[in-house]
Amino acid sequence: MRMELANAVRDRYAAATTKDKRRILEEFIAATGYHEKSAIRVLNSPPEPKSRQTRQRPSLNDEAARGALIVLWEASD
Repeated sequence: MRMELANAVRDRYAAATTKDKRRILEEFIAATGYHEKSAIRVLNSPPEPKSRQTRQRPSLNDEAARGALIVLWEASD
């Protein structure tokens, strides 16, 4: 949720004057609970692309079983 808010505010913050940046920063800090310097870093950084979380699943079959399954698969066409 914090990153969504940061992405929404980032462009407005970059285009604002110094006085307006202070107001935007105070609103952002109140909404997110970030420390001031952390909020400045977040708003000045480029937006992070959404990454997809993947996980590795262990193989259900060992190498011998896999070989047998391949032979059966090829035989059944």
